[in-house]
Amino acid sequence: MKASMNKQGLTVRAIAGTRSAIIAMDLQDNKRAGCLGFSIGRADMGPASAAAVAGEFRWLPNMLRFPSTAPGDHDGGTTLTAPLQKFRWGDYTLKPAHRYRFTVVPRYGSPGQLTPALSKTAAPHDQGITLDIVTEDPEHEDTAVHFNRAAAASSAFNQKFGDVTDLAANTPKARQARDWLSNGLKEALLAYMKKADDSSWAIHGAIYEFQQPELLQGLQAAIGRGVDVKIVYHHRHKDAKDTTARKNDDAVKRAELNTVAKPRKADPQSAIMHNKFLVLLKKENGKLVPKSVWTGSTNWTDGALYGQLNVGHAVFDEQVAQVYDNCFKLLHDDADSSTMKHALGTLTPVSLTVPAGHHVIPVLSPQSDDTMLHLYASLCENAKSLFVSAPFALSPFILKALTKKDDQVLRFMLLDKMGSLGDGEEVNVIQGDAANSIAVATTLSSPLHDFQKKLLEGKESFHHAGIHIHSKIFAIDPFGSDPVIVTGSANFSNNSTVVNDSNTLIIRGNTAVADIYACEFMRMFEHYHFRAREAGKVKDAKPFALSSTDAWSAKFYVSGSLAERDRRLFAGTLN
Repeated sequence: MKASMNKQGLTVRAIAGTRSAIIAMDLQDNKRAGCLGFSIGRADMGPASAAAVAGEFRWLPNMLRFPSTAPGDHDGGTTLTAPLQKFRWGDYTLKPAHRYRFTVVPRYGSPGQLTPALSKTAAPHDQGITLDIVTEDPEHEDTAVHFNRAAAASSAFNQKFGDVTDLAANTPKARQARDWLSNGLKEALLAYMKKADDSSWAIHGAIYEFQQPELLQGLQAAIGRGVDVKIVYHHRHKDAKDTTARKNDDAVKRAELNTVAKPRKADPQSAIMHNKFLVLLKKENGKLVPKSVWTGSTNWTDGALYGQLNVGHAVFDEQVAQVYDNCFKLLHDDADSSTMKHALGTLTPVSLTVPAGHHVIPVLSPQSDDTMLHLYASLCENAKSLFVSAPFALSPFILKALTKKDDQVLRFMLLDKMGSLGDGEEVNVIQGDAANSIAVATTLSSPLHDFQKKLLEGKESFHHAGIHIHSKIFAIDPFGSDPVIVTGSANFSNNSTVVNDSNTLIIRGNTAVADIYACEFMRMFEHYHFRAREAGKVKDAKPFALSSTDAWSAKFYVSGSLAERDRRLFAGTLN
């Protein structure tokens, strides 16, 4: 959800996802003089299912200090005495389906003598702007979107679990650490399977990497409830380096799922059965009717749950579920490439436009041509604001759209490697465009990094070794009234479109879902952007300290600059 207010030259907008929110500010130019930043406070108002009750108020943290601050002379590191000197803040410590009250106050004066004077413990009543928000509920059918934590909040992880020497161990603390990294993603997938609670249900699934023990046990538990379970898993052999089929076979054998899990073997062997979906079906009048589908980027491996950035998205729509189940039947029959392309071209025909209105449109691969990529390129080219998450190289059609210069556009790109943007010339053009802000997966030495590196470089498949950003997302104008979200298992490449078995959802007009994707995207974007700066990979990085004057805000008011557009986009003041 979104909430906004304008008061005395200050604009504040809050954008809430499920476990995070973006608080964005804008100041009229005549209010900048003497402003040293913003103090931001939060009060927990209780579960959304109950009446709002004001909880403890606290000022949100800021680890930066004024240069003049003496050691120990601070309030514990909050925006009360160290105001935020930028125009947006991400709060990534929220609970789903919960009420919160945020307060934003511009601060003036000088370090140590900020005005207006504010209480350390009480919310201000007559200064700044106060907004109430409710975080989205991932258990609600309309907003069933689940992201893991991935590498974000590594400092919080180290504080909580720094004493765990072996994060892969079967100990209570190690299990707790893995669950923390899962952030509800694994638990949501297990809960989704549990919706099939008796013999009137069936589960049909197509999974690329089919290995994670707890998830496989979830299917075994469903069988124990009388559920009719059928799974197709990847079993092609590209070359000797690709051991995914063997790992899948071994996992199926250990989980005793041989009678319900079928390998996908049809040629071409270079193709990947890249899906990660489950369909729930309910028996009605003696016939199984598809009711919902779980899809997204999450493979069934430890690396996918605890290492890479991934998303799971459940859609409770019978028509969409029917499309996925028809695809499942083709995969279960081990249809060859020609048969798949002909059938899927009829099942999910692709045009160069997305119909107006609220829609969830599935697109399945392999397709007979690259129309899907041209559609993505068109969406990117016409976006006024664009968020891109890409683990692998983007199609040349999409890269061409990203190189188009437009003074009114703002793009954020979250990449696993800079190579996702093509060759050196294309990288230079895209990176040099003032419309583009880019974050690349940057690793820093820590216990969490060592654990994730072991997962992603040792146990992952040939295709996924070392990949940290694995979500495949386009968010087109996510803060507007008509957002478009593209998400699923398909990479934005030619192989993923015309060779591999894969799937994508195009979701138009669902502002709550767009808010979730935008908040989670920015959580990871800010994390990796900070990491790159800390690792010395951001050019012209300034020292980590607050400005003692109002000079900090000048760059945000340079007409046409990235900083200026960023300020206005998030605050909702960009026309």
